[in-house]
Amino acid sequence: MFFEDKEEFTKYGYYLVHGIKTLSKFEAWKLSGGDMDCVRFIFNDDVFEKEDWTAEPTEDIYELYAQRAIQLRKDYDYLVLMYSGGIDSHVMLKTFLENNIQIDEICTFSNSDVEEKTGKLNQEVFNKAIPFVQTLDLKKLGTKFRHIDIGKLVIDQWSDEFYFENFHHFTHGPQWHVIRSHKFKENIKDHMNLNLKGKRVCYIWGHDKPNVFLRNNQYCYKVIDTCVDFGARQYVNQMMLKEKFLNFYDEAFYISREFPKIIRKQCHLLINEMKKIPKNDTVRLHSVGDLANTGPFVVHHKINNIADPDFTNYKFLSRNEITKIIYPNEMVGTFGDDKVKGSMLFSKKDRWFTESNHINQLKWKDKIHSLVSENEKYYNTIFDIEHQKDVIRAPLSIPSQPYIIAKAQQEK
Repeated sequence: MFFEDKEEFTKYGYYLVHGIKTLSKFEAWKLSGGDMDCVRFIFNDDVFEKEDWTAEPTEDIYELYAQRAIQLRKDYDYLVLMYSGGIDSHVMLKTFLENNIQIDEICTFSNSDVEEKTGKLNQEVFNKAIPFVQTLDLKKLGTKFRHIDIGKLVIDQWSDEFYFENFHHFTHGPQWHVIRSHKFKENIKDHMNLNLKGKRVCYIWGHDKPNVFLRNNQYCYKVIDTCVDFGARQYVNQMMLKEKFLNFYDEAFYISREFPKIIRKQCHLLINEMKKIPKNDTVRLHSVGDLANTGPFVVHHKINNIADPDFTNYKFLSRNEITKIIYPNEMVGTFGDDKVKGSMLFSKKDRWFTESNHINQLKWKDKIHSLVSENEKYYNTIFDIEHQKDVIRAPLSIPSQPYIIAKAQQEK
């Protein structure tokens, strides 16, 4: 069973199926007998249920970001801030810098060893991340900067039989498999040495903006399990790989057990602003097809009362609008967009790998097709306009229980 009832694993979310707990969505699917309707995603219900989600925290949003950074600094010996140059990780980095909170290392990754610097994954790294780091006095800050090209890692990860046999317990495309894995960590000798000395090494990720939905004419917050796989990886590190990876940790900066106030504040900021936006706005509101696969999904209104599990009859805040609201001090237009649309398993971001004839790519693709054919209802599909056919999009998403924030705006 892919589970151990320890907070250091469960704080990232777990699945409950017929009374059985697991950190792996794939294992939950198997336990469900193919009926995902009986699978629940539990994300710190014991803490979140005690929050008054209808009350907006009085603190400024940037004060809450600073409190989270202080807490992380206290909890870990060595902090590695994963910096893509995207707005989430940029605000995270500036929070540490502007509050004089020590960050041990800034780490950014690209695949420029296999793709052009203008590629979808690389654009933010070379246009934003590296230029910004170059403005910093790293020596004075006592901070190391590390830039890693992951192209070779992406290819080589599938040569590890243990990793290859377990990757479906984690997340989606090949690049995202490797950067949160033990394969990435063992590639950095400095971090491995700290870990072996008993130092708690924490990778901090800019995950993620809140998702706000409508439920019975009320705005509610739900955690979507799509990208929350830290618990499963932590389980692999400590329970399966053991001694070699015992002191590695991954933390999502914005969505956490320790600081639900951040999410509450962000949700209220979003809803307060949404109430000012008319339903016929065509600039700030978008259809679901215009959004990235992983969101953020912030529902403004539903067009009609027709049952709609695919959200085609809903209007959402645009990604730019969301970032303006929850990061009000940032110049949103200076950031690129490396987010995935279409298939997450065969995304455009990964085409250099998924459409190659490398032996590892062929091995990976065979494994994916085998998993899909054996578990067809576990995956949803999306129509690929470019190739004019349905393609596998991703495993089904499962939300946490809803937390009511406020009444939705009434029809005029």
